[in-house]
Amino acid sequence: MKNILIPVFTLFMLCTTLNSSGQPMKAPEDSSQLIADRIVQSELPVLVDFWAVWCGPCKMLNPIIEDLEKTYRKRVLFVKVNVDIHRALSAYFGVQSIPSVFVIKNKNVVAAMRGVQPKERYIEELDKALALPPPDPPEASQ
Repeated sequence: MKNILIPVFTLFMLCTTLNSSGQPMKAPEDSSQLIADRIVQSELPVLVDFWAVWCGPCKMLNPIIEDLEKTYRKRVLFVKVNVDIHRALSAYFGVQSIPSVFVIKNKNVVAAMRGVQPKERYIEELDKALALPPPDPPEASQ
């Protein structure tokens, strides 16, 4: 499974642009970095749905995701990522086709699903993520 703990700085660098003097400029307020921060900082499992406006299968998946969001309210964070806007985040996750759905728990990808899956598959993966134990607390330095 892919650990997403370390890429926050890397993703920041991917999400910045250079100004005319070659210095990095901070990304706009609605940036991939802010989405990445929400994912990394969440204490809840996170379902990340990579989609696009023009994607027919994404439109088929949307009602399933909306139902899941109601069912798992306050137990799972749901994040939708438009691949046309958040290219750096999509590239980091290796999204090559949409829809692509990832379930993340304890800063690790615990499930990756490409294409539209039956609703039961998403339920199964979310239930697995909810059953995973919390991370071990960091060792206290002596």
